[in-house]
This record gives sequence, C-alpha cells and structure tokens, in this order.
Amino acid sequence: MKYNKNEAKDAAKEILRGVWTAMPYCWNETDEFDDRANCRNMDHIITKLEIDGHYCSGNIAEFWSMPNDERKHAHEVMIAAANGRIPQIAGCHHQSVKDATMLANHAWDIGFDFVIILTPYVAAGNDDSVYSFYEYICERTEIGIVLFNVPSNCHPISPSLAKRLISLPNIVAIKQADPAPASTIALEASVGKDVVISVADEAPWLHNMTQLGHQWLINYNPHLYQVPGYLPINEYTRLAQNGEIEQATKLAASLNPIRGLHSKWIQGYWRKGRMPMSEMKYWQECILMDGGTVRPPVLEMDEEAKSTFIQEIEATGLPEKARLALTKNAAE
Repeated sequence: MKYNKNEAKDAAKEILRGVWTAMPYCWNETDEFDDRANCRNMDHIITKLEIDGHYCSGNIAEFWSMPNDERKHAHEVMIAAANGRIPQIAGCHHQSVKDATMLANHAWDIGFDFVIILTPYVAAGNDDSVYSFYEYICERTEIGIVLFNVPSNCHPISPSLAKRLISLPNIVAIKQADPAPASTIALEASVGKDVVISVADEAPWLHNMTQLGHQWLINYNPHLYQVPGYLPINEYTRLAQNGEIEQATKLAASLNPIRGLHSKWIQGYWRKGRMPMSEMKYWQECILMDGGTVRPPVLEMDEEAKSTFIQEIEATGLPEKARLALTKNAAE
C-alpha cells in the first residue's frame, strides 16, 4: 500500500491488525541467505497457518549478523515470496542513522508496507538523542515507521517520549517489549488513540484485545505454536473479536503446555543472556518447517539439549499434529 507520510498513521491503523509472526532466517550450507528455505517458510505461514502479516529481519532473524547487501537481498526475497498475499514490515535496525535510512528507503521502494527500527544502543541514552535519531530518518523517508521499545537493551520509550515521537508524521506504531503491564497501560493512555500498539508476547494477547482494545499481535509465537489444521491463536483471536469471550478464553488456556515449553527453551535462555535462535530453528524443524544453523555469537544447541527438547515438544502434541497434516495433504 502506497501513501505519503502524512497518511502513514491512518494506513497503519488499517493494515497493522490481526495475528502477525516473525521468523528466523535460514542460512544455506555456505552460510548465505537460503532463498528457497526462506520462501518455503513464507509460503507455509501464509497458506498453511493463515497468518495475517509478517515482520522480516528482526532480532530472531539475526539481522545484526547480516551485511547491508544481504539484508536488502533478504527483503527482496521475502517481499517476492509473499507476492502481495499478506502485508509485511521490514526490520531496518541499525546503529548508523544513515544505514537505517537507506534500508528504510529500500524497503519502501520494493513494496514493504512499513519498517520497524530499534532505538540505537550507542549515543542514545536520553530522550533528546533518541528523538534526533528518528527525526533524521523521518525527514528522509516516506514509509511509516514502527518504534521498538526494548528497555532491557536500549533507552526506554517512556509515555512522554512516545508522545513526542509520534509528533513525527510517519511514526505509526509501537512494538512494546517491556513485559510490565503497567508500562503498557501507561503507554496506551499516552498515545494509544494515535498509533497502533502491540505487546511482543502472545500470552497477554487475549487480555490486551479485550481490556486495552489492541488490534495487532506481532511476535514469533504464532508460527511456533500453530501447525496446519491447528490454529488456536487465529481461532481465539476471531472468537474474541466476535464477542465470544468464554470460548476464546478456554481455547487460549489450552495453549498453556506450549507456553511452558516456550518459557523454558526460548524465554528461559533469553533471560540468561543467551539468544535462543538455535532453539527456535530446531522447534521449527520439529513442526516440519525449515530451520538450520545460526551464526556466531549465537550458540548452537548440543545433542543432549536437542534430545531433551524433542521429548518435551512431542509431549505437547504439536509435532504429531504437523505430521498428521502432512499425511492428510499427501493423501489428498
């Protein structure tokens, strides 16, 4: 969807809604971006999981390990793979404001709907410096920009800073990675009427829809928790949107065993300072998606960990559901 920067906020309210996911990138045997594997995963989330949108080049995609040319190539591949079937945002995170601007303009030129840009982690330790970073980019691009509030790693986007930032015409949304509910409530009170807010976690999604009026979920849980023929996040989202709260609550609660697996193997490692991309990719392989290796400094799972993980994910029933769906499709 094309728009000018003064229309960006309205465009975001129209497009940034429903259940979106973010996938790790797959590398090939020579440690290059694997076009075919990444395209297969894209087709899987669109045709088999019925995902509403996708976020490319996030933290879990190891964007920080990729040269700019590889990032641009990845965006070109992923936008072509979707072929207009779902909207997409491109991660244009960069410490260099010039490189962030270049990546944002490239994403706009090739057809991305929006970009998302992390707060820089060097020389951005106060509100004025953060504002100047985004002001520079906004003055030099038309595309709508999603802020990414990660206070554990970067200067926090407080409600007052958010209010200041959304005065820039093409700041359109906030991906909120502060886990404290009070922080989200304060952010919602400050800017929720003006821009779209999404909490980067599936667990509070039902609450956020029904209590805060949120319309957009964006994180990696939707493609890890769902397999063809078993789409509980999509389903409880629709139930809640239709006012069928009791049914939505029961279905959402049924995901607790899978959330427990996520808490141990994904969030558990993250809390200990290890980025769990290898665990995510192995999870994908267990549910018949492409996965593969990671790049340093991310660590690979060892065989003992894989053995334990596969027992625990099998206990949730997800891999069996994926295998049954594959067998059913083959028979048809």
